[in-house]
Order: sequence, then structure tokens, then C-alpha cells
Amino acid sequence: MTNNTISQKDLINMGYKQYTAIQIIHQARELMVNKGYSFYERKRLMVVPKSAVSEVLGVEL
Repeated sequence: MTNNTISQKDLINMGYKQYTAIQIIHQARELMVNKGYSFYERKRLMVVPKSAVSEVLGVEL
């Protein structure tokens, strides 16, 4: 089974700085909320779908 989520730590391990990783996660969460997934409105939630991060970054993960 593959993991379809990505966290702040995963982004940091990919080479992003901590603040940048946090901003990417926040933008991905905002994108998910705009798509109608109210679950992602939680402020402390730092795990989002890889597809949302790919859409924010414009790069396939």
C-alpha cells in the first residue's frame, strides 16, 4: 500500500526549509478546503494529500 499523504517533515526531508514546508502545507490545506473538504480547516493538521501538494508546487510527487 502506498502512502498518499505528505507531511511537513517529508517536505523538509525533500530539501525544503522548515518555513517553506509549513507554507506549502498551509496552501495545500486551503486548496482542499476550497474543494469542499472541511476536514482540512484544522489549524494543527500538518498532513495533506500528495495531489494537493503537487497542485500547489506544479510538480508531480
